[in-house]
Amino acid sequence: MGILVSALPFIAIGLTAAQADYSEQYEKIAVAVSSVQTCEQLGYTVDRDGLVGWTRDAQQSAMASGLTETEARARLEQAVNAQHAADFERFADAKRMEHSQELVARNNRLWRSRCSGLADGSMTAAFFTKAHG
Repeated sequence: MGILVSALPFIAIGLTAAQADYSEQYEKIAVAVSSVQTCEQLGYTVDRDGLVGWTRDAQQSAMASGLTETEARARLEQAVNAQHAADFERFADAKRMEHSQELVARNNRLWRSRCSGLADGSMTAAFFTKAHG
């Protein structure tokens, strides 16, 4: 998947517009990348190459705001890794709770909602398409 590197979304007082722009992109990229496989399982088509291109563009935006290439890559890696860790924990919790139909249903709703949000999101809709039929 040409996995994208990430960074914890950092929020600091006095962010410039460019910093806010790439930080928001990094957060959205992290959610998108960590959702690819599950969304595909739920019937969404994911433009993986497009996600890789978006990642490249977000890193360029970060560098244009003053980060070095290494810093831009590291921050993106941190965001993706943090989102993957949170999602892994969610999957582990769901696995432990699979005896509860209510909890399984809640987990399924969460993922359907996330994938639907990605398909409708202003930054992500170009990469997630729900198959009709």
